[in-house]
Amino acid sequence: MKKLQPVRGTRDILEEDSLELTSIILLWSNIAKLYGFNSVETPILEDSEVFKKTLGRTSDIIKKETYTFKDRSNNEITLRPEGTAPILRLCINNSSKLTQQPRPYKFSYAGPMFRYDRPQKGRYRQFYQFGAETIGEKDIYADIELINLAKNFVNITGVTDKSFKIHVNSLGDEVSRKKYILELKNFFQDHKKNLTPESLERLKKNPLRILDTKNEKEKKLLVKAPKLKNFLSSESSDIFEEFKEGCKQLKIPIVLNDNLVRGLDYYNSICYEFVSSNIGAQDSFLAGGRYDGLMKKMGGVDYPGCGFAIGVERLLMISTINQEIHKKQPVPSVVIAVGKESKFKAMEITNKLRKFINETPKYDPLNIDFICTKSLFDGINYAITKNPFNQEIISNKSDGRVDKPYIKFAIIIGQEEISKKEVTIQNLQKKTQKRVKSNNIAAILNEIQE
Repeated sequence: MKKLQPVRGTRDILEEDSLELTSIILLWSNIAKLYGFNSVETPILEDSEVFKKTLGRTSDIIKKETYTFKDRSNNEITLRPEGTAPILRLCINNSSKLTQQPRPYKFSYAGPMFRYDRPQKGRYRQFYQFGAETIGEKDIYADIELINLAKNFVNITGVTDKSFKIHVNSLGDEVSRKKYILELKNFFQDHKKNLTPESLERLKKNPLRILDTKNEKEKKLLVKAPKLKNFLSSESSDIFEEFKEGCKQLKIPIVLNDNLVRGLDYYNSICYEFVSSNIGAQDSFLAGGRYDGLMKKMGGVDYPGCGFAIGVERLLMISTINQEIHKKQPVPSVVIAVGKESKFKAMEITNKLRKFINETPKYDPLNIDFICTKSLFDGINYAITKNPFNQEIISNKSDGRVDKPYIKFAIIIGQEEISKKEVTIQNLQKKTQKRVKSNNIAAILNEIQE
């Protein structure tokens, strides 16, 4: 029989990773809200035209990476590979509601994305992204505000400025790009023998994409290639200078990268990537820029737009949020009901404990697990061996018993405790115990949070 496995490029998320993910999503939500971005959510499934119209039919994502299929009604559906296009589709479909609000519209989002790509370190076929989009503002301050939000959020997760670089470039306006593409095409035509088959294909359809090559031989060739900055119109140059000055004033350390073009065809003017040498070959963990004209292309009002997206798995590889999670974990405890006759009374007491701690601000967060066992030995064994984070277990005993278990307190409720209207509280780490009246919920919690 075939062994059932997760689909290649996907993964099961166990408790420790789940806590990481939940914590960083909450952190992102709070920071985005602090900056005035309203949280929205779009479906994982979209009509394929949402992405064909926006990402460019010649882009790698559309050609090779989307999960696209037909449903039972013969509609072509795509699992979303990125977040910007669905946000613009949301704006178009909810225009009657949004027109009652002042522009610019500011949205944040978080959720899973899907791309059929070769799995490797920091790259999954189902992955999480956070994103922020500003719709309806042409002024460069919107781009600077976004990159400022991005940098500050990354710093808050424990990633210092020394751990990454912010690469920036200007793709200019449409006229500038057309002149540059023509010159670039002529250059690569003269060096076709040095191009990979993939780049030869890009040369026919979108020569700009060759600038994004990972091939070392082609990277050396790019040193001699014409530079986009030399083809920028005066207006595009002025915008880029204003962007760089804004970053300087806000102490955002940027690095100019003439070859930065971004992997999505809809970008124009300002674009940027946050890169780190600590996450393997896929060194970019945050990217964004401006996409004026995209909303009109999708059939909506011609509002300008800009935004960025963060690859969550890649960010977690360099952040210290995991350490903070362990510091802030609630005190772990377990109620052990010994014998079937005790279970309902024990559950009643457990519910009172949980309710009391939720309603009483002075108490620290507390995890209260519950288990019903035939014997006290089985219950204690459960408590001292439970280890949800797969942390290193300290054990010096010949029988393999744990010296310092993850669960700190066991609240034991057996027939004897019920008859005396008491509970037994064992500190499993200090190996002490105490009896407390079962109706004195505050006293029980005080013992646990000593």
